[in-house]
Amino acid sequence: MPNIWTHLIFGQELMNQLGHANMLNDKQMRHVFSLGCQGPDFLFYHNFLPWKKDKKLNQLGSLMHARACGPFLMDLLSHMQGRGLYNPAVVYALGFLTHHILDRNMHPYVFYKSGFKKWDHQRFEIIMDTLIVRRKLGLQTCNTPVWKEIYVGEALPLGIVPALAHAAAIHYPDHASQITDKDWNDAYMDMIRAQRLFHDPKGIKRLFTFGQISPFVYTRHPAPLDYLNEAKTVWNCPTSLEETYTYSVWDLWDIAMEDGQIVLQAAIKAIQRGSSADYQAFKEVLSNLSYETGKDCDSGLQITHVKPMI
Repeated sequence: MPNIWTHLIFGQELMNQLGHANMLNDKQMRHVFSLGCQGPDFLFYHNFLPWKKDKKLNQLGSLMHARACGPFLMDLLSHMQGRGLYNPAVVYALGFLTHHILDRNMHPYVFYKSGFKKWDHQRFEIIMDTLIVRRKLGLQTCNTPVWKEIYVGEALPLGIVPALAHAAAIHYPDHASQITDKDWNDAYMDMIRAQRLFHDPKGIKRLFTFGQISPFVYTRHPAPLDYLNEAKTVWNCPTSLEETYTYSVWDLWDIAMEDGQIVLQAAIKAIQRGSSADYQAFKEVLSNLSYETGKDCDSGLQITHVKPMI
């Protein structure tokens, strides 16, 4: 997945383009939305410390990226029916939807360029974040603590956990049955704790952890490679050698933005009006695409073709 900064910037740009900039003017609401923009990724932080062995939420996060992606999002959004558009749970769910949109358009490139080696995927996304934030916001990620952008208090706002648990119980019942409301909140707080740990502008924490957190720490000067494919060299869809592209990350960003405008507009109409026709229209533009491959979840296609650059 593109990393934290990339997702929240994309989501905020998308809401601005849709005419909902007011949603982001309130600091707390902006943070709720930016947290939603992390999608299911927060589950990967649950029990991130190496001596904590319970990884059931990590496993659920993996499932949510690959199976029943469209139906899960449909049920997450439909659970918000009857609430105002600027209700915190609705704002979170819309952010969650933007995460899916960006992933399904950009993730194939990230997989192709980062490969399968442990931590290289994370390293690549951290570098992408650094370059995207530098261009979009004029900030240095190594000096700017991202956890402050997604912190919403000591627990998720009212209504979010029931919606997540409801959709998970429908589509991933074996895993969801093992997860409590506390687990969802713990995963969120573990994400905050992890990002506070990984904010290391002076390198002191890397020294004390013997470099173990290095793949997760933003650095000022990545090696001078074309991580964003601005030269527009050919790359493969990681599921098929027959699909080749020359898109840069900025091209993929624009494609995702167009995709997102269509999907988010349909989602907002469905939430606001609640008719079966509106939900059917939302379902059609959302589809059932994997966060990882951008292909239909039922296609059986796997990521097999990669050419890592780091």
